[in-house]
Amino acid sequence: MNQMLLDYLCDPLDRTPLRLDDASLDQAGCVVSGRLVSASGKAYPIVDGIPRFAMLPDARETVESFGDEWNYFDFIDFKQNWLIHTIANTFGSTDALKDRVVVDAGAGSGSQSRWIAEAGARLVIALELSHSVDGVMRKNLDGLDNVEIVQCSIDQPPIRDAAIDGIVLCHNVIQHTPSVENTARALWRLVAPGGEFVFNCYPKNDLGRVRKLRLRVYGVLRAIISHLPFSARLGYARLMGALRFVPLLGWLLEKSFFMVRGNVPKGPNYFRRAYKSGVLNTFDCYGAHAYQHLKTDAEIRALVAELQPDEDRVGNMDRYFLRPQPIGIALRLRR
Repeated sequence: MNQMLLDYLCDPLDRTPLRLDDASLDQAGCVVSGRLVSASGKAYPIVDGIPRFAMLPDARETVESFGDEWNYFDFIDFKQNWLIHTIANTFGSTDALKDRVVVDAGAGSGSQSRWIAEAGARLVIALELSHSVDGVMRKNLDGLDNVEIVQCSIDQPPIRDAAIDGIVLCHNVIQHTPSVENTARALWRLVAPGGEFVFNCYPKNDLGRVRKLRLRVYGVLRAIISHLPFSARLGYARLMGALRFVPLLGWLLEKSFFMVRGNVPKGPNYFRRAYKSGVLNTFDCYGAHAYQHLKTDAEIRALVAELQPDEDRVGNMDRYFLRPQPIGIALRLRR
């Protein structure tokens, strides 16, 4: 942990500053171990250079399921998808990330944090609660000196209020927290004037009988598959990933929500990437995590209006609610 990270950290519960205690430093002056102590005396350990903030006991099972998923799938092969979908449709280009402090809320495997750092961000603070911080994240972030990992819950982020004049980014994550609204409020609180909160949430598209039926089928399937062992869920995802290539059948399986692949950019190794996308997205869709909130357009509009009532300071507002929705697009709420 670089000691300058202390300028951003606070106690996630009482929001007070933290002081460094019992620190052990490496040759570069970075903290390898020690404690972060709040004004109330609450202490949070630094282990292997990563500040560790408390995990809620009732969230352990769902958090561990995500850690297992990130460590297995890695995601590092999907930079092209990220550039063509998330970056192009949300920011236009990676220029929006250059020289900025970016909080990657729900960093998962660390792949996106790496790509943000490589795009020229001044500092990336990768927030992740699962044990992927000790696994795949270390591999994917190796060699980068502008990324700091913090193990924490993103609905109680240990970042000082109004500390981020860059970007707080929560992409394809917020629906997996106990409350979309509470997590959005907590992350918006971190944004300083001139900064922005960028987020999206899986949409609940239930207009019409066919769509209502699809959601019911999905609900039943997820109730069954999500309780299977990891190997069984992986086997199902692999089968669906392969069947997606069968003409008509594959299309019907995806339209019926038995599997998810989504749009895969054309280019080198297309079929390998398409198969991996089908397996990964299907596995994630039917994962063992407890929370998979889907929000209607009206619910997201109400949340945005609560956080930032000035519509002129909300980017992508019209395009976000297009149907079909541009792939990877997120809303940009500016202070």
